[in-house]
Amino acid sequence: MRRQSGAGTLAALALTCVFGATLLLSLAAGASVYRRVADRVEESAAGRVSLSYVAAKLHASDAAGLVEVKPFGDGDGIFLYQEFEGTVYETILYVCDGNLMEMLCEQGWESDPEFGEAVSPARALEISRPAPGLLRLALTGPDGVVQSADILIRSVG
Repeated sequence: MRRQSGAGTLAALALTCVFGATLLLSLAAGASVYRRVADRVEESAAGRVSLSYVAAKLHASDAAGLVEVKPFGDGDGIFLYQEFEGTVYETILYVCDGNLMEMLCEQGWESDPEFGEAVSPARALEISRPAPGLLRLALTGPDGVVQSADILIRSVG
């Protein structure tokens, strides 16, 4: 039976330590890359979600006579009207204090933009009517990126 020298054991130990250090460095680099990608996806999604929310609300009302665009909050506001048991209510979508806001109240009531419910962060909402029944929405997200959508509002019947 031969006795092994300490040099072989020391070489195996050093090789194992180098492998472990390389593995830890690779994991740290991967976690850093993952965090940057996740942050970028989250920032991008915030703007898309806000615009999708406004578009979904418009599609839910989807009647030309029940949608109105007027100045409200820090810019344009979308007023969606609905009647329930003889009372007309309005849902207002607008931007105020860096947030996309939503407010539901009875039509004609004095409305303060600060009383709305924050939906998501946003800098500005601009609405234009390039053609009858067509709304062009431009929503500026918290990062300054402008997302836009064209929504065709159909009439009832």
